[in-house]
Amino acid sequence: MVKMPEFISGFSQVEYLTIFYTILFGVIASEYFVGWGNMFRQRDKVKVYWLHMSWSIFTFLTLIQNWFGIWPRMVYINHNILYFYYGLIPMFLFYLITVVLFPSADSGVKVDYEHHYFKNARAFFILFGIYMGSAITSSLVYEDHGNVLAQNIIRSFGIALSIGAAYYNRNFWLHAGILLIGYLSLFQFLFFIPK
Repeated sequence: MVKMPEFISGFSQVEYLTIFYTILFGVIASEYFVGWGNMFRQRDKVKVYWLHMSWSIFTFLTLIQNWFGIWPRMVYINHNILYFYYGLIPMFLFYLITVVLFPSADSGVKVDYEHHYFKNARAFFILFGIYMGSAITSSLVYEDHGNVLAQNIIRSFGIALSIGAAYYNRNFWLHAGILLIGYLSLFQFLFFIPK
C-alpha cells in the first residue's frame, strides 16, 4: 500500500490539514461576530438580554480555549483520517451552538433575546453537555498533556450542570448560577492547560 507523503515541497500534511480546521474555526467565530453585530445594528428592533449575551461570550471564550487546546493534538491528524474526522466534532457542536444562540437576522423582525434564550435553552444546554462529553472522550482518544484528571473533573461537572439546566430550562436563577460557575470553571480550567 502506498503511504501518503509527509511533505510536498516543504509543506507538511499536518499543515495542510490544519488549514481546514482553521477555516472552520474562523467560520464559527464569524457566526458569533455576525450575531453580536446584528444585535447592535438593529438596536431599534432588538431587546438584548444580559443572560443571553453572557452565555454567548462564555461559549465564545470556550471556543477560543478549544482552539488553543487542540494544538498538541494536531500531530495526530495525519496518522489516521479518523483522528481528522474526530477533531471536527467539537467544531460541529460549536456551530450548532451558534445556530441555537443567535436567531436568523431577518430585517424587520423584532427579536426579544430573553424570549429567544429561554425558548432555546434546552437545546443550548444539551449541545453544551455533548461538547463537554466529547472533550472528555478526546482526552482519552489523544494523548493529552497537563492535569487531564482535573480537566475531566471540571468537564464532568459541566455535563452535570448542563443536564440540570436543560431539565430546568426556564429557571432564571439556575441559569445565572450555572453561568457564574461556568466562568469560574473556565478560568480555573486555564490553570490546568499546559503552558
